[in-house]
Parts: sequence; C-alpha cells; structure tokens
Amino acid sequence: MNFPVAPAYQNIAGQWRLLIEQTSPSAADLLKRVADQRAVRFSDLFYDTMMQDPEAAAFLGHDEVNSRLHASMQAWIREVLDLRNTADIDHLISRQRHVGMVHSRLNVKIELVLRGARLIKEALAQAILNSGPADALRVEATITGISVIDLAIEVMSAQYTVDHETAARTDEAYRSFAATMNTSLERERLRTLLFDWENQLLQEVMIARPEAHISRIGTSSFGLWIRHKATALFLGSPELGQINDIIERLDRNMVPACQRELVAHDGLGELRRLVSIIVADIKQIRYLVDAMFEHLIHLETGRDALTQLLSRRFLPTIMSREIGLSQKTGKPFCVLMIDIDYFKLINDEYGHESGDRVLQHLAGIFVSSVRSGDFVFRHGGEEFVVICVEVKAEQALKVAAKIREAVQAEKIPVKDGARVGVTVSIGIAHYDAHPDYQRLIERADRALYQAKEQGRNRVVVAT
Repeated sequence: MNFPVAPAYQNIAGQWRLLIEQTSPSAADLLKRVADQRAVRFSDLFYDTMMQDPEAAAFLGHDEVNSRLHASMQAWIREVLDLRNTADIDHLISRQRHVGMVHSRLNVKIELVLRGARLIKEALAQAILNSGPADALRVEATITGISVIDLAIEVMSAQYTVDHETAARTDEAYRSFAATMNTSLERERLRTLLFDWENQLLQEVMIARPEAHISRIGTSSFGLWIRHKATALFLGSPELGQINDIIERLDRNMVPACQRELVAHDGLGELRRLVSIIVADIKQIRYLVDAMFEHLIHLETGRDALTQLLSRRFLPTIMSREIGLSQKTGKPFCVLMIDIDYFKLINDEYGHESGDRVLQHLAGIFVSSVRSGDFVFRHGGEEFVVICVEVKAEQALKVAAKIREAVQAEKIPVKDGARVGVTVSIGIAHYDAHPDYQRLIERADRALYQAKEQGRNRVVVAT
C-alpha cells in the first residue's frame, strides 16, 4: 500500500534522504552486510519482546501469524538498513506508514514496538562495534543505523497515532449511534426474547420429562444480544455487569440443577424451589434492562439512510470487538459477504428508485433471517455484510442458504406494478484466530467472488 508523502512526513523524508546522502559507501555496505547477517536474530529479539506481553502473545502465538510476521520483520530490517537507493524514500515512508496502520488495526501497544526497536538498535550497535577494532567506519555505520531505525519508527508512530485516534472516534461514534436507536421498540423486543426463554424453561419443567433438555440463557437470543450488542450500547453500565452476573449464575448453577432434578425425578419440591429462584432472577433482569434503556434517547440517526442497517463505518469497531471476544471465550464467528446479482440491470431497466426499493426489501430479508445477536451492515452499493456470532462455518452455511432461498422466493414490487425476482451470491469466512479483521473480510470477499465466478445465486465458504 502506497501513501503520498503528506506534508507532515516531508520533513522526515528530507532528513532520511540527507542521512543516506551523507553516509559513506563503505559505511552503507557494512550496515547492509550486518543487516543481512543478523536479520533473523534482530527479528527474534523483537518478537521475544512482544511475546512477553500477554495480550500480544494471545495472537502472536498463532503459528501462521508468527511465521509470517517474523519473515516480514526480517524484510523490514534489510530494507530500512539498505542505504544504497536514495531515490525511493517515498516508498520507504509509505511502507512505515502502512506498518503503523497495521499495528493500530491489531491494537498492538506502541510501547512494545518502541521497546523492540530499542533492542534491535542495541544489538545492531554491538554487532557492528564488536566485529573488529572500533574505527571511524564502524562508528559511522552504527550511528547511521540507529538514526535510520529511529526515522522509520517515527513515521510508524505518527501513523499509529492518527489511526488509533480515528478508530477511537469511530468507536465512540458507534456507541453514540447505538444510543440513538428506537429504544422503546428495542426494549420491547428484548423483553420478548427474555420472556421466550423463561416460557421455554417453565414448559420443560412442567412437562417434567427426564430426557428434556433445558437450554442455557446465555445461548438464547436474549443472551447473545446481551453479550454482543449490549456491550456497545451500554458501555460502562453497572446494570449490564449485574445482568451478566445473573446469566452466568443461572447457566453455571441453576439450570444444571434443574436438569439434574428432572433426571432424578425425586419429587417436585426441590424443582419448584429452583424454578422460583430462576423466576426471581428473571424479574431482576427485566428491572435491570429497563434501567439501562432509561439512559438512552430516541433519535433515528447514524444508520444507512436507505436501508436503516448499520453503516460500514462501524464494521472495524464491531469486528475488533468480536475478535477480542472470540479470543477471550474461544467461541467462533463467521462473516457473510452478500452481493445482489445483476443489480445494475434492475437500475437500468426500472430506474434507481426501483433499485432502492429492492435494496430496502432485501435488507428486511437479511435482518429477519439472522438472530438478534448478529449484525447486518450495508457495505456499499448492492453489497452487504453479516456477522454471525458464535457459529461455526457449517452453521453459517445454513444461515446463508436460508438468506439465498428467501431472496430467490421473493417477487419485489417496483414501478408501475411490476415485480422483479432477484438472487444473491454469498461468500462465507470463519474466524481463524488471525487478529487482523481486514484479512477476514478479504477472505469472505474472495469467497463471494468465487460464488459469482461459479454462476451466481450460490454460497461459497472460504477455505
């Protein structure tokens, strides 16, 4: 990825160019030779530092990431310490900005990067000065090597700061957007989801069959909504913490105890006692949900203006949240990339107003085809993204098939009473523990491209 050298970086580019021009050819050759010989060692030093941090180690321990990043670091060392090409400073600046952008996207702590760079500089100085008697050439190569690494890190840090601040503003914007939903409607929907789970529990207990299976509230539609959407809506809310504590207690203690009583079938006394406790907990959850929603206001802004789906600007925020949650809990999730087949023909034949009607109609199908805890975005034009939480690829494939079949079965009204049938192509990618959400989006996008190449109106799972 190449960036134009913005005014903010032109001063650094000038310093970098001047440093290269003032370095003697002999010192440049020595610096390159040491970089080529010690690139692996320098890379090991950098990532040993990273692995000492528990958060960084959580994703750097992944074999694919570990091996790829090691190779990338070695290439970076050789490139930065190669002072023979003075005409490609713009490319070097662009490369450092890209690295800073990736570090920000992965939420790598900048202090870890600075610490790793310091260790590389120390090892570089030792390698040069210990290779023979200290003389002017070795001193020059050492000072130049340290200076050029500092320039590279300066560019990285500047880009990291810009991207990190932008991400923080977007994250805050999403929370602001989330707070502007139709709170009355959303609260009633959540109450219904909670009632559905409670009603299902009571039915299983009333029937009292030993083979009956009582589902956990944490895996219900209510529980998924609380775990995946409420964290953005009610960030820092004490009520949310209390709700999560109750859910955990119900799933860890109360529901299994009811299940054991059904199997034991030793009478209804203990079972009734357990159910009365659960009912009281559900009543407390209802009270806490109402208290949370009291903090929200009713403003329908921030959505995609046409479809009322989530805007793509919130995709990085939610993807980062889901990746962090998956790393913490071990629960999988999948991304669906959906594209309307031959959508341009609808616009050309019936007009853009009819095309808008199709987009609105399909948006409703997408929302009704997924669970309350899932996320649906309009990605742009006729392309949509769905995040299916806590599902494996096999389950996501069923969701995608449901969406595809529902769309194919529809005849959507357009202008002059006409109705059109449309189809969609869908690409699926499951989260594979890689920390970069953009890679997951790209995998889903490639699977979507394969679906179109294979004839459209089909679903392809990324391999």
